[in-house]
Amino acid sequence: MNAPFRLYGAELSPYSVKVRSYLRFKGVEFEWLQRTNARQDEFARFAKLPLVPVLVDADDNAMQDSTPMIEAIERQYAEPSITPDEPSLAFIAALLEDYADEWLNKAMFHYRWSYPDDQESASRRIVEMIFDGAEAPEGMADSVRTRMVGRLHHVGSSPDTAPIIEGSFNRALAAVEQLLGSKPYLFGGRPSLADFGLAAQFGQLLSDPTPGAILRAQAPKLVAWVERMNAPKAEGEFVRFSDVRDDLVGLLRDEVAGAYFIWAAANAAAVADDARGVAVEIAGQTFAQKPQRYAAKALAELKKKRAGVEDEALAALLAETGVDTVLQSANAPQREAADDDSDVNDDDGDEGGDEREE
Repeated sequence: MNAPFRLYGAELSPYSVKVRSYLRFKGVEFEWLQRTNARQDEFARFAKLPLVPVLVDADDNAMQDSTPMIEAIERQYAEPSITPDEPSLAFIAALLEDYADEWLNKAMFHYRWSYPDDQESASRRIVEMIFDGAEAPEGMADSVRTRMVGRLHHVGSSPDTAPIIEGSFNRALAAVEQLLGSKPYLFGGRPSLADFGLAAQFGQLLSDPTPGAILRAQAPKLVAWVERMNAPKAEGEFVRFSDVRDDLVGLLRDEVAGAYFIWAAANAAAVADDARGVAVEIAGQTFAQKPQRYAAKALAELKKKRAGVEDEALAALLAETGVDTVLQSANAPQREAADDDSDVNDDDGDEGGDEREE
């Protein structure tokens, strides 16, 4: 009998690994099918776009966006739940997952394709996955490397923006290390949506030479947590919002509001105006890139989720950290194109690419 789900993905795709970790936690039977050359025709049957992950159910219905995949399965399989009972903490989990998907991913892709050792490691691993034991054509790794380096602009990575991206990464790892404390997961004895999103990006960073060395030297709790998230288990219940409130301040103030939302708000405005580019000042330096429609759509969804939570303690934290300045601002009008098929490219591109490409 076939498993209820088939997950087409790649080891070097944070979004694929994110969904795989989630399915393992839920105890749902599934097949993990890497996107190899030999499996390309099979993959193409279900993929609207040539992107991973793709989740296919027993009736051959396919989904191609990691966050809705998780939300749909969570509705179908209630336990073990990844959603804290407190709406305030549940919203913070959704907020941090969005931050991981849309902003921390920039650091992941930047390190992987900006540094020679990381480029060599990633291109070699991608080729090994694609050919799955078969002999690859000569020069294939160099071809993959050239192609992926050429896509750095999709995440805004350049020599000029490198200090912003790397500074953000270092702040994030310190903040997550503090948030973990002595807990097995970010919010207590079981993983939340935030754990899956953040661990997926940090796991890729850990697998690459340059950021991996930084993480091992500076964030031992984070490293152990990433390894635990490969096959997470419920070890207890969620803590209370009040128990983690103070440990969230730095992450929300300096990273979500102080970096991600500065870019996200300007990006959403640029998408609404059909602008050719977006440039903002982060930490005293200019960050510029092509607007990303999916990120604008993600921010709009996050605003809807925020509007659905009325909680004084949450409101106080989000006001203190500056997060609500963006979340409670008027929604920028979204062009219809933001909802068409071109905006489904949530996750990874060809050959194990990891940027959110538009």
